[in-house]
Amino acid sequence: MLEQSGLPLTVGQFWWYSFCYWGIFAVITFGQLMMLWLLKMGVAMQPHEMFVWLLDGLFWWSTTPLVLYASIRVPVAFKVRDGSSIIKPILFHLCIVTFLNIFINVLHFYITNPLMYRAVGRMVPLENYLFSFFIAYTASFGQYLLLVVGFNKVSYIYRYQQLKQQHFESELHNEQLRGQLANAQLQSLKMQLNPHFLFNTLHSVVSLMVKNDIRKATLMITTLSDLLRAVLVNQSADFIPLQEELKLTRQYLDIQQIRFQDRLKVEYHIDPASELYPVPQLILQPIVENSITHGISDMTTNALISITSHVSAAGMQVTVYDNGLGAASRKTTKGMGLGLQNTLLRLQQAYGTKARLEFQQPVGGGTSVTLHFEGRIEQGDNGGSRSGNI
Repeated sequence: MLEQSGLPLTVGQFWWYSFCYWGIFAVITFGQLMMLWLLKMGVAMQPHEMFVWLLDGLFWWSTTPLVLYASIRVPVAFKVRDGSSIIKPILFHLCIVTFLNIFINVLHFYITNPLMYRAVGRMVPLENYLFSFFIAYTASFGQYLLLVVGFNKVSYIYRYQQLKQQHFESELHNEQLRGQLANAQLQSLKMQLNPHFLFNTLHSVVSLMVKNDIRKATLMITTLSDLLRAVLVNQSADFIPLQEELKLTRQYLDIQQIRFQDRLKVEYHIDPASELYPVPQLILQPIVENSITHGISDMTTNALISITSHVSAAGMQVTVYDNGLGAASRKTTKGMGLGLQNTLLRLQQAYGTKARLEFQQPVGGGTSVTLHFEGRIEQGDNGGSRSGNI
């Protein structure tokens, strides 16, 4: 019964609280009986009469589990649902009270009464029991119903609070799982990008070695080593300041300039206000790689890659532009492969709708990819966190 009610009570606590409940009414009843005896007979209650009163109190105390079990099975709810009526549960409990009152009076008449006759030589007439039954019936029903309604209410409140707490803990747990999932997805995407540009760079090294250009291959490997070392320094950070991201991008472009030599020119137009803006690590590298692979790789001269950043009230924009063939290139659609797709996925995972990628290829040639970050960086932010309003 205690498990069904959901109340955090031990068996001992249950019997103690029920004893206190019935004890209050027993003391009130004892005072009433004393006054009735004094007014009617002019004498106080006799010990054998007090014994009967004590038996009545113990009887109702012992019925507490039955009463509460009945209240669980047929609760008295004042909120009518599905067209149900409160009359049926009240009639049900009225039958139980009637049965209990008849049972205690029968018990007194057939067991207590003979014992009293042997002890004091007196018996209580049947009329007195009938009188007691009808006099005490209303009071016993009120006490019974008060216990039923009170128990239902307390049990409901406790279960409601328990469900509320469980719901809160479940929501907190789900939020933690969502955060862990998002972080795992970000790490997965980043781990896909690292070998992506690594394999391409090593392929360039192999090409130089095949051409017997050992000096350039050695310089490219050394620069690649510096780039990987810089990546490993920030391996645990999902977000780094833009100035750190630009350092990684410069190192990658240094590797490419070894490959292209004088054919490739790189320009930077960086707004100083954007340098501390936190961005996902290696967010620019796949965009720059896309510009080289699908934009300027076939150009024999005057290849240009320009990186521009700008901060406004709406947020920050970073644009990577190349002057390649753009829409006229047959390889352009292939450029929307792993690199840019992962970049877009990383933005969605990290920022949701607060960041977007814009891909443009004007008719006159060239390609520009712009990253838009909504919000602004707050004072005191560092490279390991996002901007304050993102």
